[in-house]
Amino acid sequence: MYPLTLIFDADSSKDKIVGERLKEKYSYLGIKVIFEILPKNFKLPGNIISKNRRDRPGYHRQQYSTFYVDKYVDNDVDIIGVVDADTAFFAYLTDEVICNSLKQIKVAAAFNDYFYNDRIAIRDKPTFDAMHTEVFPYFFYKKSIAKVRNYLKELWNVDSFEQAFTQFAVVPYSQFNIIYSCLFKIEPEKYELVLNSSQKSYKISVAIHYTYAKEKYNFPSGCCLTYAINCSGSDLKHKLDILRYVYCNTIWQSNITLAENYYISSKNYIQNLDPIVLERMRAACKEL
Repeated sequence: MYPLTLIFDADSSKDKIVGERLKEKYSYLGIKVIFEILPKNFKLPGNIISKNRRDRPGYHRQQYSTFYVDKYVDNDVDIIGVVDADTAFFAYLTDEVICNSLKQIKVAAAFNDYFYNDRIAIRDKPTFDAMHTEVFPYFFYKKSIAKVRNYLKELWNVDSFEQAFTQFAVVPYSQFNIIYSCLFKIEPEKYELVLNSSQKSYKISVAIHYTYAKEKYNFPSGCCLTYAINCSGSDLKHKLDILRYVYCNTIWQSNITLAENYYISSKNYIQNLDPIVLERMRAACKEL
């Protein structure tokens, strides 16, 4: 299993209650809970009464926090996977989902300009969109994150990353797109761009924004295929869900061999789980 860290706002009493409750309820997972404190004299962009939810301080807070995820994991962690608060897993995460054989992190992407203000942050026209594939988690090498902060600080010719952030955080933008755009400039050898049109590689999807995609994916079928519980004949047709990007088709989305190989690999992982943890995961699936 992978270590799990939950990041909450230190200045929110509700966040503190929820964080402690989750830590207690899922203690068998060894969850680490962090309450993030913003730097002094740093004011988040946005307007709390804005009709555009993406232009409220809370939204910018989540975007900003992603640029500091390297600060909230243990020293021995090499790779960090980031999900949004409403992300739901419908398949089991395995090492093969994260990296290719060269240890390059696989980045799901498409040609898209949905978050068109990403160009403000990187001062260039983006060549891909990773966020709009909705393929969670988004993975980064831990040491890469500090390099991105420094890159953006220098790009904007300011004294701190916070000064740069307050200038480029203009909606709509995606922190994930901005980070990846920087990384493919400063250390492209560590990442592989897997466009939905790629014929040389593919990316497995195991988690999505539940809020936006719950009608497109069958979560009970994901449980059936992963844990072999509550199965029916109709579940098999959802075996290919892991090969799709949410908002665009992929060349490999009908390749049943890729899907079957993934499920063989995931079952091997599951067999090595602590029996108590496995049973609780199966029980959670049965509640769907």
